[in-house]
Amino acid sequence: MRYPEFLNEHFTIGVCAPSTGIATEPNVARFNNAIKTFESMGHKVVLSPSVRCYDKHRSNTAMVRAKEFMDLYTNDDIDIIISATGGEFMLEILPYIDFEYLKKFKPKFFEGFSDNTTLTFTLPTLLDTVAIYGANFCDYGMQPWHNAIKTHYNFLQGKINLLKSYNKYEVVSLKKEPNMELSPYNCTEKSTWKILSGENKVEMSGRLIGGCTDILLGLCGTKFDKVKEYIEKYKDDGFIWYLESCDLNMCNQTRALWELKNAGWFKYVKGFIFGRPKNKEEMYDIDYKEANYLHIKDLGVPVIIDADFGHVPPILPIVSGAKAKIICEKGKGTIEYNFI
Repeated sequence: MRYPEFLNEHFTIGVCAPSTGIATEPNVARFNNAIKTFESMGHKVVLSPSVRCYDKHRSNTAMVRAKEFMDLYTNDDIDIIISATGGEFMLEILPYIDFEYLKKFKPKFFEGFSDNTTLTFTLPTLLDTVAIYGANFCDYGMQPWHNAIKTHYNFLQGKINLLKSYNKYEVVSLKKEPNMELSPYNCTEKSTWKILSGENKVEMSGRLIGGCTDILLGLCGTKFDKVKEYIEKYKDDGFIWYLESCDLNMCNQTRALWELKNAGWFKYVKGFIFGRPKNKEEMYDIDYKEANYLHIKDLGVPVIIDADFGHVPPILPIVSGAKAKIICEKGKGTIEYNFI
């Protein structure tokens, strides 16, 4: 597994829009403020040409979006790539990314979440390079920074190796309220990591793999699905699957785990950790806990739910492809990385 170097004091950020572009509020205000904030801290921000473009929820054609990502990746002056935001159609870029060509270049971090699973999942499984399932560039535009954003920033510089769960999470965002575009997370609810598998304390170690389940379903079974080869390569480490969902209802979430399990993805699994789902509405008396446990409980591994990553902030940076130890006890959790 290839690990990029952590960033120096004055790193350069490349920002691309491999999914949708920045064209509407509050994203425009947060995006502009993220640039201003990073530059005031001594960093250079390089924008891909299509970042501010928008057409049918895409920043540009799939070919152009792929090229702009590759241009940043192959540019030695760029230290890290952060996706502008999420979206819906990022999968379309995969046929135009030459992963074999990218292997010739020094690895660098790519960061983003949601639709960015398209890259945070394929960079480890196809390029053998870790990626960060974490904040999008717009998230760095809040003012002031929530502790979660400070954690991301310090993590990128290698100052933090042990991540701890947060005390509260956000249910209602204020950023769409008038004159509140830069509002930080509105954390009002107690954050409690739960153990579905019944133990009082869970400790799991393995190589992290996963992302947004909505996107993983689109990848599963395509020519870009090299999961079986990947998990065979690192089978001695075992795997912790980190998963969270955006639009999937309870039936979708239930079927998703059945599909991924029967596709062979969960071979060598050591445990599961689920981020808080965006959709928690019950269907047919099925709640989100049952939906995310029914088809994996027979695997006999620990299962944690309501962890701090995904579409319900604040979020921890999850390094896809890296080895980690996760501990959960009494509603709290930690993630400790082993970058070897």
